[in-house]
Amino acid sequence: MDLQTILGKLFASADSVGLKGLFQFVFDGHTALWFKAGGQGGSGQGRHPAADVTIEVASGDFMNIMAGKANVEELFANGRLKIGGNLGLATLLPQAIHTALRGTRAPAVEANRRYPARPRASDRLSARQAPLLAVQRRPRSGLSVEEFRERYMRHGIPVVISDALHDWPLFSIGRQASLELFANLQGITRHGDYVKKTFSTERDFRSTSMAEFIASLDAPAPATRDGQPPAYMGNNILPTQLLEHIRYPAYFEPDQFIPPRIWIGPKGTLTPLHRDDSDNLFAQVWGEKSFILAAPHHRDALGCWATSPNGGLEGCDVDPRAPDFARFPGCRAVHFIEVILQAGDLLFLPEGWFHQVESRSTSLSVNFWVDSGRGWQRSPLPEVQAGHLPA
Repeated sequence: MDLQTILGKLFASADSVGLKGLFQFVFDGHTALWFKAGGQGGSGQGRHPAADVTIEVASGDFMNIMAGKANVEELFANGRLKIGGNLGLATLLPQAIHTALRGTRAPAVEANRRYPARPRASDRLSARQAPLLAVQRRPRSGLSVEEFRERYMRHGIPVVISDALHDWPLFSIGRQASLELFANLQGITRHGDYVKKTFSTERDFRSTSMAEFIASLDAPAPATRDGQPPAYMGNNILPTQLLEHIRYPAYFEPDQFIPPRIWIGPKGTLTPLHRDDSDNLFAQVWGEKSFILAAPHHRDALGCWATSPNGGLEGCDVDPRAPDFARFPGCRAVHFIEVILQAGDLLFLPEGWFHQVESRSTSLSVNFWVDSGRGWQRSPLPEVQAGHLPA
């Protein structure tokens, strides 16, 4: 199958993930093909003067991506796939690839549109339970896998597991030594008003060297405009070279884990209130982070909305630190729980729990989404899954 035909297969289901725009592909440094997603469509050979996104990749790597043998994010992180132009649009590519590999068509989705959030089983589960007033903190040595599964996972109850990363080389070697591990790796950073544009392809995404970004965290933070948060390398896939420097938590079976993600940023980075569609183990490697949690059954009170009519990601219009009770009167009944994660902590965040996350200092975190079987109609990817190339 030739490259043009494979591109046609990739973009045939573009509408189902809200993918629009003109994508230029340059294979092996010389073969240029383009494809226009959405609207009238169209394709052609050569370099297009009005490309929205340009992707440079070896033809063999691209063939492997479209055969399900290679991961587009891993190739990007390792510098074997380069992206230029509108990275906001590019963040939808992994989801489009996933849809193409499944060979199924889904209803058209309008990118950046907010759809009504649907009820979940986790909503009903938490509504039946006594209100959780605080999240327990348990030492890893005093919490067995069996107790974790019976007491917390089964009932969808958050818990912090302390001293959980002592066997991680990435945790033990320290921040300066770890910089060498990030050499030649790249990620995507969020800039500007990424908080108010949650899960939107309109956010300012940039391709950034991981090592240079981490080194820049030591410099004085530049003044932000209009209260905008600092740049954040959030929700990037953990590069293959770093896998040997972490340990998968023992609380789930190995085949249940989705490839882990890495989050790096200075004090002040913020991910606004939202919820995921699978269980989450969030490991704090450096620094401190604040999680503000709300139980799943408060969906309506929190002004919850979805990125797709079938579910997708779910964000909220409520700021848990300053709720607008005039607009969301139901918020008066919501008990927000703040959890401070310190270096070495592991947070179990069950599917459906709303959370807002803020860095209290320079921070590096790794999280594991888990297909535990408790999740609610899992979407193909955790973020627009905004993607992966991340959001």
